[in-house]
Amino acid sequence: MLIRQLCKIRKSPPVLILLLCCIQLEHTQAQDVSPASVAKPPVSSPNSENAILGLWINGVDLKQDAFILRENGQTYIECSLLKGGFVDISKFIHLNKDNLQYCLIDRPDISSQMDEQHQLFKLSIPAQYMLAQKLSSQQPYLPDLPNLGGFVNYNLYFQDGDFNKQANASTDLNLFWKNILFNSSHVFRKNYNHEQANVQNSSRLNTSLSFEFPKQMSSLKLGDNISTYTGLNQSFYFGGFSFGTNFTSRPNYIYWNTPSIEGSALTQSSVDLIINGTQAYNAKVNPGQFNIDSNLGFNGLGNAEIVVKDILGNTTVKSIPIFVNQRLLRPGLTDYNISAGKLRYNYAYDDNDYRDWFGSAYIRRGISSSTTLGAVADYSKKLESAGLLWSQYLYKLGLLEVNSSYSHADGLGLEGYTVNTEFKRDTQSYSIGLRAQYYSPEFRMLGLDDYTASYLPKQESQIYLSRNQIPFINNLSLSYVERKYREGTDRQDQRIFNLRTSQSLAKGLFGSFGVAYDAESGDRASVDLMLSYNFDDRKHSVTFSQHDDDETSLQFNKYSYENTGFDYTVGASRSHDVYSGNLSTRFKTNAGDLNLQYLQTDDQKYYTASYMGSLVWLGNRFDLSKYINNSFSLVRLENTPNIDVYSNGSYIGKTDKNGEIFSYNLAGYTKNSIAFDESQVGIDANIAETFHTFMPMNQRGYIVDFPISNHQSRDVTFRFIDVNQQALASGSVVHILGIPNAKYPIASSSLVTFYDLMPRDYSLEVQTADKVCKSEFTLGPDTKVDEPITLTCQ
Repeated sequence: MLIRQLCKIRKSPPVLILLLCCIQLEHTQAQDVSPASVAKPPVSSPNSENAILGLWINGVDLKQDAFILRENGQTYIECSLLKGGFVDISKFIHLNKDNLQYCLIDRPDISSQMDEQHQLFKLSIPAQYMLAQKLSSQQPYLPDLPNLGGFVNYNLYFQDGDFNKQANASTDLNLFWKNILFNSSHVFRKNYNHEQANVQNSSRLNTSLSFEFPKQMSSLKLGDNISTYTGLNQSFYFGGFSFGTNFTSRPNYIYWNTPSIEGSALTQSSVDLIINGTQAYNAKVNPGQFNIDSNLGFNGLGNAEIVVKDILGNTTVKSIPIFVNQRLLRPGLTDYNISAGKLRYNYAYDDNDYRDWFGSAYIRRGISSSTTLGAVADYSKKLESAGLLWSQYLYKLGLLEVNSSYSHADGLGLEGYTVNTEFKRDTQSYSIGLRAQYYSPEFRMLGLDDYTASYLPKQESQIYLSRNQIPFINNLSLSYVERKYREGTDRQDQRIFNLRTSQSLAKGLFGSFGVAYDAESGDRASVDLMLSYNFDDRKHSVTFSQHDDDETSLQFNKYSYENTGFDYTVGASRSHDVYSGNLSTRFKTNAGDLNLQYLQTDDQKYYTASYMGSLVWLGNRFDLSKYINNSFSLVRLENTPNIDVYSNGSYIGKTDKNGEIFSYNLAGYTKNSIAFDESQVGIDANIAETFHTFMPMNQRGYIVDFPISNHQSRDVTFRFIDVNQQALASGSVVHILGIPNAKYPIASSSLVTFYDLMPRDYSLEVQTADKVCKSEFTLGPDTKVDEPITLTCQ
């Protein structure tokens, strides 16, 4: 048994252990002990005797000793050593002996070698025996829930001149709390007509209540809505409910067929994924087989190279073809939507033009990385329709889509169909696409104003080809669009060719050239030329454009990407011998943007003014801001004014007298960071954190608190008793709720001490052997903490 104890200790040098083994062996032989229960010293052949040797796996020294066991002519090694070397021991045959588990290593695909000179046992284990690992570069997509708040976007517009005079205003009210969003938008119009009476009206554009379920990546919307675009029907307005997935609107969630790259490594290695010569992913992997969920920001056909470099310097490269397209869902992922309600017409002018009841369903599912199937179905009193969707990657060719729908108009007795086919091939150097759709004369679509007439063409086709990296001209694109209508409609057929190229001609100078030709009208081809020059500051530019012989324009622009400042455009143009001059300005402030425009054409003038902004409410604060398109936050450094605050690394301003400031333009469903300059805070202040990272929902508001206290932290010792005045048992764990990892056990003295507590209210939870109890405590500036504080836990 001495040998087993030495093997467990493994602290002595191998030579000393071997000497002790030999001594123990002689002693056991002198006592005539059965050889089956004796550990034998190592000899020259690893297949004849037991041994204690240093262990190497796949050329890497694990820096520990291993006991090599021979049993019934087979070689075993302790499983615990293999498991520590990332080996999956479930794939080995086991032997239990002396309360230890051994793994059989006599297998055809596993080689072993005993290095007697260096006292080493060297194993070569293939990757399939090692633990599998799945790597992913996807970010977490679960957003934070917002605080209670709201905002009112508004847009004021006024137009006057020799053409006409009008005044418009629109408002967009949004109230939010947790996963709920209420929205109501209106538009107000007034037209001034010199010949007739003035026209004044208002319309309710939208009223809705939305519920979002982040874990399921789905949402429920009640009220006014827009139908889901499926590729077979046109979107329409309706009032009712809509429930379905919303992951397609999340920029950080990769829902399409990003390839999973598989490989293997015999030792700890670094893995690089190279897509068309550009690094797309890098990771460290343990020995064994790995699978990389690459989250590629790539689209189309390409080649992927997996470069694996181990710690011994060995490098292997594997090349595979890949195809990525957003129309192909990830395998097993389902995109769906169910809607029902009443169809809405005259959306922008009539509040209550709700007509036919309807129901609609849409579903698409990723069958594999190269196949996505779907179906749609619509039903109303006047119309039923159903369709199938098929997206298929053709190996090394591109993406083929075939969509078809059938409709039946009950009142008219019409049965029709439409078929749409499209092929796309996108590579690093060129793109090509073909699309064709046919509508039968009897086909009808949900949401059209009049079921008795078709607004659809007979057929439409499109072909495009673009090529990049062409010498001298950089890129070239060619497209052809054809639309044919049936006789009896007021629509004109179209056959339009378009050829365009663009090129960076010199530093700061960019040019484009295009030719368009309508083969149906037979008119001569139109030619346009554009030259643009950006000055060194990148804020000023001048643009010249020429369209045929009839239109010429010259514009000077000043534009900045900052939230505040002054931008403008001044220019002159000629159209069919009519000359005009224009001036446009934008005054950008944190409270909104003012846009002014003036146009003078011969003896006529025309000018407009608009103001876009928002009134924001969050917490107990109101603020005027820019028009809210994204998320925002109220940053609070209590009673700490004039502190520089940064949003995603960009300076947004200083805190006011209350230590507060609003931060706007936060991107939804992505990680955003808020930080402040801690060097501007007094040296005696206690700062819990200097930056905060969170993921907001779209168009929501969040309160970001940075606790800053001028009170010194204090150490507090507690003594907990129960309702019977008995001290809680030693070993019970006390947790301060709201502070991660703030857990301490009650000592044998029945006391527990928490360090660096700041003056505020605390909720404490105690976990005993058989129950959980809670207690409250307020640490004030004058609270005495020299003696233990007794709290009743109940």
